[in-house]
Amino acid sequence: MIESAAIRYFREVTEAGSIKQAAVALRIAPSAISRQIQAIEEELSVKLFDRGVRGMVLTDAGRLLYRYAVDNRSQLDSIRAKVQEFETMRRGQIKFATVEGMLSNFLSNFLIGLSHDYPGISVSITVIGSRAVAEMVGRNEVDLGLVFGRAPRRDLIELARMRQSLCLIVSPRHPLADRRSCTVKELAGLRTVMPDPSFGIRQEIDRACANAKVRLEVCSETNSLAFAQMMASRTDLATFLPRDTAMPAIEAGRLVAVPLRDNRLEATQVTLVRLASRNMSPSCRMVADLLVTRMKTRLD
Repeated sequence: MIESAAIRYFREVTEAGSIKQAAVALRIAPSAISRQIQAIEEELSVKLFDRGVRGMVLTDAGRLLYRYAVDNRSQLDSIRAKVQEFETMRRGQIKFATVEGMLSNFLSNFLIGLSHDYPGISVSITVIGSRAVAEMVGRNEVDLGLVFGRAPRRDLIELARMRQSLCLIVSPRHPLADRRSCTVKELAGLRTVMPDPSFGIRQEIDRACANAKVRLEVCSETNSLAFAQMMASRTDLATFLPRDTAMPAIEAGRLVAVPLRDNRLEATQVTLVRLASRNMSPSCRMVADLLVTRMKTRLD
């Protein structure tokens, strides 16, 4: 419907070689085609066809118009494909696997904005440890994954990285709550509630303590960062999280984040990954691009 009927009929007659054959292809009366061709000739004040025993043969002016008609059809096909892809991008299902720390603030805020701007896109979220995220992405079970640290598998492509420095997380009543920062050595003997060893956070803290020859007193261990935050807010136990993970509780005054002066812990990051061999849908590519942009512009 975007292309005018006159140009479409003209092109069909040119390619069919006669008005009769074009009428059969278009399933309309030959007289309707003749009227449209005549209307173009009258508007341009030129003759488009020489009519002879061998059918309709283009004049020089007709050949010029035919090149326009072909180019116009090509452009319309390109526009139609882009419009259809745009509509496809606005619908679909995206499967995420993520470490828990990204869900409480960063990823939830991103998904709230996504649901507002693209209500036709549904998102399913699986919250698991960093290693399990990489395994789910590697098994092609999800479209995208957020892992703590770098991608642990060669078959995964890193789309973006975002720094998430680890902090000491304590209640406002904790003796260390007023500190501007702490070194790892100053944490010797600290009573803690720790993420279990499946968490990249725990692995980094254990490594930093081993390097500093510091021993923490692990009073509780959990596979839930929400539980670790609750325990830290209501007891004298400390935990370790990126500030962003604990931000809702920090803003509510239930927790305090104390920066850790340690090169490795300050440089920890989360990485958005996908399987190299996975073919992403247009909607998934769009969501991945939006998330990459959000991660690259996000300040720690």
